[in-house]
Parts: sequence; C-alpha cells; structure tokens
Amino acid sequence: MTLDPDGHHDARQITDLVRSFVSHRSGVTIGSRWVRGGSSPGTSALRSLVSRTANVLARHIIRLHGVHDATTSFRVINPEVAQLWIDRQLPTDGYGYFTTTIAVAQAAGFSITECPIAFRPRYAGVRSLSFSDITAFWRSLHTTRELVAEVRAESRRDQATWASRSPRMQAQSASSNSQFGAAEELENLAQANRFFGWIADELAPHLGHRILEVGAGIGTIAIKMAERKPASQITAIEPAANLFDELKSATARHRNVTALQLTSQELVAGRPQQFDSIVYVNVLEHILDDAAEMRTAFDLVAPGGSLGVFVPAMSQLYGSLDYKSGHHRRYDKTQLHDVIAGAGFEIVELRYIEIAGVLPYWLMYRVLNRQSLSSMSSGVFDRVVVPVSKTAQRLVPNPPFGKNLLAIARRR
Repeated sequence: MTLDPDGHHDARQITDLVRSFVSHRSGVTIGSRWVRGGSSPGTSALRSLVSRTANVLARHIIRLHGVHDATTSFRVINPEVAQLWIDRQLPTDGYGYFTTTIAVAQAAGFSITECPIAFRPRYAGVRSLSFSDITAFWRSLHTTRELVAEVRAESRRDQATWASRSPRMQAQSASSNSQFGAAEELENLAQANRFFGWIADELAPHLGHRILEVGAGIGTIAIKMAERKPASQITAIEPAANLFDELKSATARHRNVTALQLTSQELVAGRPQQFDSIVYVNVLEHILDDAAEMRTAFDLVAPGGSLGVFVPAMSQLYGSLDYKSGHHRRYDKTQLHDVIAGAGFEIVELRYIEIAGVLPYWLMYRVLNRQSLSSMSSGVFDRVVVPVSKTAQRLVPNPPFGKNLLAIARRR
C-alpha cells in the first residue's frame, strides 16, 4: 500500500481500495480522482485541466490503456507486481516512477483497476512539484515507452505467464474431475459442420488405424474422424466432468469410438499402450506445460506413428474468448514447431489455415471484447468465413498468416 505523505490522500479510504483490489483480483488498484465518483475538492479548474491533460498525453505516449489517473501514488499493489518492479530494477527517483510502474505492470499482463477517491488539498510540509520535476517527468516517458515495448515483447514470447496474470483467465486443472469454462461456446461451435469437417479432412490422410484423440470435448472431431475412417479404432479421452457425459452420449452410436474420462498422463500410467496416431484439436493451448504434454504424446504414439495438432494462432488475436476458454497462449509457427520437435517428433507439415477468420475474430474478441460465442455467430462463421478461407487456402496453400495452425508430425 502506498500513498502521498503530504495529505492529498485520505487514509480512511484505504479500506475501499483494498476491497476493490480483492474483488477485482487486480495487479494494482489505483485511488483515482478522475473516474466516476472521484473528486478533487479545492483544486482549481486550471490545475485540474493541466493534470488531466498530462495524464492523457502520458498514457498516449507510453501506450497505457484504460487508466485515467496514472500519476498518483495512492495504490494497493499485488506482491507479484512489486517483485516484477524490483526484478526489472525500475528507477525509483522522479515523478515518472508512478507512471512507469503502472505501464510495466500492464504490459506484463497484470490488470490495473481504479477506485474513486477524494483527492484533498495538500496540508503537510512537502514541497509541490517544481518545473524541473515536470521536465524530468516528460523526459522519462521516452524511456518508459521503450521499456514497455520490451516487456510486451517478452510477454508475447511467454504468453502462458502473461495470460495467467489476468483475473479474466479461466484455466481448469488437468484432472478427471475438472470443469471446462466455456462449455456453452463449445456447444455452439460444434454446430460449425463445415469448419470441423475441414479439420477432419486435413487430418484424416495422416491417421493410422488406432487413433487417440486427447481432449475430445463433446465428441465433434471424434465423430468426424469415425465417419471418415470407419475401419479405425478411436479412443477419445476428456477429463472435464462437465463435458464427458455428452462426449459419451454423442459417440455411443459409433462402435469404433471409445470414450474415457481421463488425461493423457493418466492413460500412460494406467494403460501402457501405443497408438498409430494421436490428435489434439484446440487442446494444446489449454495445457500450461505443453512441452511435457508433447513428451507424453511421444510415449503414447508407436514408432512410425503420426501426430496431428490444431491450435489457435497469432498472439495478436488473444482476446476475451481466449481468456474465457482458458487459453494459455495462441501459437506462432516457431513456437509450435519447437514444442513438437523438442519432444522428439519429426515435423512433416506446419502451416497456417483459416485466413478469412483473422479480421472477424480480431473485431469480435479484441476490439469489441465480446464475452461469448453465440450460435448465430457460429452459424455465420461456418456459412461465410469457412468457405472463403477454404477457397483462399486452395489459392495459397501455405499462407503467411491465419487464425489457426495445423501441424503434422511423425515419430521416427
């Protein structure tokens, strides 16, 4: 907890800040005079204008988003954020310290929230800001901007850590009684027959007789594979308790599909068998230690067998639906290549797919911050976006970007 020593901040409001901090699970909660409910009694109109203008300009220069009062010191701070500031060895002198620390925390993935306060007139014997203080503050913003860009680049390389710091992240534990946080969205997306048919068509030529699908959800891909490869034996495993019953029900009419409620690690421990092929469709992004999961896959696939992985791509698209679904990351080519090859697999194919889905997804879940995927959105996506993407893919088989990545690999 920090506050000014000159009387601007009323210590009786600490409880309000702490309550807000706890309820929002914030990285930092700021006591702000410039949010609704905040006030600055005794401050002249000119000084208020200057202060607001300085905040707006500073936020624009250092690319600080959604924070109204970035220069105040009245704050409740998560210990992890304080440790981040220490580890980064941020300068502690000068007025720019307050803005720099908030910008770095936000760039690292921590949420910054604001609680309204009354900013009171100064009464203690602490000197007010001088011209040199203000000049030094503006000079510091360039350094802060560079630092923020550096931290954002690090966060893109380690999206799992970045995502886990947000209170919006709804990750589930890897156990056979876990709960999947976006079950409704999964149900709605399952109606996208063209989309999942496309994925199954891409995977089917590479799959052997004994197929394992890890994280089968409600059975959408398992059923598509069973229809395309009726002579195969498919084992569909799903640990989430709120999905497994539907998986079992949906696959019951397909005699070549066996549904099991367990994880891949539990499968290795309890049923030491090997499969001709292993498939992960929209699963690997949910697993914090994806490298360990790929090593488990390597143990489960027979020599000469194949691995098929379909994951969301482009970290720039990470948005509200990713948080709700519990995605630790969206992959780029290098990242997915390294995690698969690092487990011992030989990459056969690695390419982006679904070009036309990039812009709609960015608008819906980054710009508009929509919190759900409706059945209507899923229908429009399947009827319009998917056919356009498939046509584009035929013209450009290996596009430079796409909403998803498909990898095919083999165990030598």
